[in-house]
Amino acid sequence: MIDQFSKASYGFRFQENPYPFQVNIWNIGWEVVNNPNYYWNGKTRMEKEKIVFQYTLAGQGELAYDDQVFQIGEQQAFFVAIPSDHQYYYPKEATADWEFIYITLEGKEALTIHHHLLEKYGPVLSIEQEAAPIRLLLRLLSETQAGEINHSYIGSQRAYEFMMTLFHFLDVPERKKVKQPIAQAITVMKENLEQPMDLSYIARHIGLSKYYFIKQFKEEMQITPMQYLSILRMKKAAYLLSKTDLTVAEVAHQVGIDDANYFTKLFKKTVGVSASKFRKNEDVHLINYVITEWE
Repeated sequence: MIDQFSKASYGFRFQENPYPFQVNIWNIGWEVVNNPNYYWNGKTRMEKEKIVFQYTLAGQGELAYDDQVFQIGEQQAFFVAIPSDHQYYYPKEATADWEFIYITLEGKEALTIHHHLLEKYGPVLSIEQEAAPIRLLLRLLSETQAGEINHSYIGSQRAYEFMMTLFHFLDVPERKKVKQPIAQAITVMKENLEQPMDLSYIARHIGLSKYYFIKQFKEEMQITPMQYLSILRMKKAAYLLSKTDLTVAEVAHQVGIDDANYFTKLFKKTVGVSASKFRKNEDVHLINYVITEWE
């Protein structure tokens, strides 16, 4: 666990010349402020090509961004670029300490990723303290205190890790346990891949109407049942193509598709190369399994 000594600010000033990285750590810290003199203006700071991610553990601060003022309370973060039109500060009327952890990253790639997230989510983010980006930030602070981030290669690696962890957390919803009817539908699909299946067949086996099933499945899995079924079929097809001597037509039949032309188009759309090229290892390294977001 982070101890009291970690409640400090640390600056990384790596000396490689020429500097080879597109993103690296500039500052990291844990601070407690209770003075209205705590004030940062994103238009007048000397730093350039930096982004600041600051997460409130307790108390409250404020962020003025463009023409809006945001109260940054517990389990909220702001994410801003330097330079840009913003100010963050300890409010004059505040009575409690504002306690926060932060990381400042430098480099063009950091600015690119920040711009993407800003366009999609805005400058203020609500994140539970147990969420992956915050746990990682605490770990990076602990590693800093222990002297483990001691050259720019490690700094760049950790900076990318933080950016990608935050990116993933915001862009990819955390998987939750699938509700029973949908889990049952997935089992039906997996156990009957060799059979031609349509929506009515699957819905009937799990006791739902076709249209209610489609709605529930898409809410749970973020894709339609037939899209999911196609992915399952192409994953099995890739395995059969790499591990057996079955013809492409025979593989198609084994995954419930009797139209070889349709199978070929679907395989290329899913895997990225045609079934014949996949088998010959053309354009791809030898693989036996295809991994997707859903399996």
